[in-house]
Amino acid sequence: MRAGFIGTGTITQAVVTGMLRFGVPFERISLSPRNARTAAELAALDGRIHVCASNQEVLDNSDVACLAVVPQIAAEVLGELEFDARHHVISFMAGISLDQLRGLVRTSGKIARAVSLPAVAEGKGSTAICPADEVAKAIFAALGEAIEVDSEDKFDALSAVTATMASFYAVLETQASWLAKQGIDYADARAFLSGYCVGLAHDTTRTEQPFSAMVMHCMTPGGINEQVHTELSRRGAYAYYGEALDGVLRRIRGRA
Repeated sequence: MRAGFIGTGTITQAVVTGMLRFGVPFERISLSPRNARTAAELAALDGRIHVCASNQEVLDNSDVACLAVVPQIAAEVLGELEFDARHHVISFMAGISLDQLRGLVRTSGKIARAVSLPAVAEGKGSTAICPADEVAKAIFAALGEAIEVDSEDKFDALSAVTATMASFYAVLETQASWLAKQGIDYADARAFLSGYCVGLAHDTTRTEQPFSAMVMHCMTPGGINEQVHTELSRRGAYAYYGEALDGVLRRIRGRA
């Protein structure tokens, strides 16, 4: 595989790093020169990684074209490039549909969308792919979970739940601040909660049980887990997540 990345930001850095770390086979990786520092750092990792003089040179040296520019400049950047039918296009650009993507790349070659998170660099991320795509699956299955869906409505829904990152950390900050009020040093509270969350996340990978079953499993009748869960449920705390995600999904689909 000769892969090229148009745009050399956080996601490109994570994907290329993960490909190297977990042995995804490739002949060459060509990088956009736009973010020179990141591109140079990646090129220093492996002799098969090259920084090109232009985005067109990236395409000319690639069969798999990964598009990782911000959506606001996608038309400008891609409008200057010449794709052809050999290019297998994988887009990381949020909010640009397959039909829009086809119009931007102006080729009959295969195209797919993917939404990936920085944790793929550590082999711990999840990537949504639409439609099912053997090349994208081969890359991202090695970097964590790769979930293929058959419609952009489903892909949009998976994209929407990635909007919960800030709220995830906000819950941890609430707990850390509470512990600090109990006299525990903030750094110790943070370290404890980090390890605690890693353990919980690891448990999700050891079973295919529904999360609802895991909720019940960790609650002893009359116990402290049941107490907190019951209190939050009574106050409707969990319901707010669904309502917030409905709003995100409307925005993704241009209906906000």
